[in-house]
Amino acid sequence: MTSAGRIHLDVEDGIAGVVIDNPGKRNALTSPMRGNLLAALKRADDNPAVRVITITGEGDSFCAGGDINVLKDLKSNDDEEGFIKLLDDGKSIVGLLRKSMKPTIAVVNGPAFGAGFFIALACDFRLCGQSASFGAPFVKLGLGPDWGGTYLLPRLVGSAKALEMLFTGEGIDADEALRIGLANRVWPDADLKPKSMAIARQLASYPAAVLARHKHAIHATWDQSFDETADLERRLQLMNFRSPDCAEGIAAFLEKRPPDFS
Repeated sequence: MTSAGRIHLDVEDGIAGVVIDNPGKRNALTSPMRGNLLAALKRADDNPAVRVITITGEGDSFCAGGDINVLKDLKSNDDEEGFIKLLDDGKSIVGLLRKSMKPTIAVVNGPAFGAGFFIALACDFRLCGQSASFGAPFVKLGLGPDWGGTYLLPRLVGSAKALEMLFTGEGIDADEALRIGLANRVWPDADLKPKSMAIARQLASYPAAVLARHKHAIHATWDQSFDETADLERRLQLMNFRSPDCAEGIAAFLEKRPPDFS
């Protein structure tokens, strides 16, 4: 744990609640938080008393993605090794959520962007408050999607909508997410927690082995493997990281100005 952001894990009545807590930065993930998030998810997945895993953000955001200042430092120092570590952490986090044989629920209580978007996509359900929003604005930083996004997003919304979101970098609100099949449910913000917990308790009451077989059968019908897609993303993202457009995109974001890409 760290003062620059925390990950909380609580288990009650067979439901593991994982909370991303860095509200001063809209729950953006620092480097220590990535490791702590993975560790919390592993503990929940390995705990035989846990039947359902939920993940949400503290306050009024789900997760704004990675801390852009971390990315700035990596790029400024040409720290490819550190950048690869970031990508590999992400693959492990979303891979665990997707591969876990326990139901996983993203309780989306506000913006879910970048890595936060892909964390939500990796879950089995996305239960949303009205203030939820989703987006992958990597193109504005001279980067591309990672953390399994190119595998997960088109399988939920189709390739045309996935490319629209990735090409433009524009986000969508909760109602649009529900319309295109990205969100399972949308409720008023005040109802999000109790209604989400009601669904989690319902799933926890069902035979765990039966739900695991449901999940296995659904995932087995998808052709290209998650690992193959994530490895391709990793290679492409390194090419983006090495480009001057990435440095310009990061600088423009921090300076709150339009980027001047080559």
